Amino acid sequence: MQLSEYPTAIAKLQAEVFDLDLLIDQTHTTVKQIEAEIDSAIAFDQGLKNDAQRKARRQQLLDQHPNYWEQQEILSQYRTKRESCFIQLCLRRNEFSVLKLEKREAIARLELQANS
Repeated sequence: MQLSEYPTAIAKLQAEVFDLDLLIDQTHTTVKQIEAEIDSAIAFDQGLKNDAQRKARRQQLLDQHPNYWEQQEILSQYRTKRESCFIQLCLRRNEFSVLKLEKREAIARLELQANS
């Protein structure tokens, strides 16, 4: 990759990380909404007498919810993909920094040779 190509490649990776952050936030919000619905249902259930019963019922309702575990899996996949993309972003940034330093070193050598 040429030095001039790095800013575009870095920007694309930053955009991808940002997009994944948005997807993670949206999916996390969906998970929290499901949990809030279940917590609300439990709060008004007069048949539940103590915290142990409420916790057990909460888990039972989460297990039975058609989308809860699917959303949890999607969230996990987005987080994994985001981390992978972020690693690539850091790698490109570091490669760009090294390449710039190498170019500066080459320029300094040329200037030193010209002054000798």
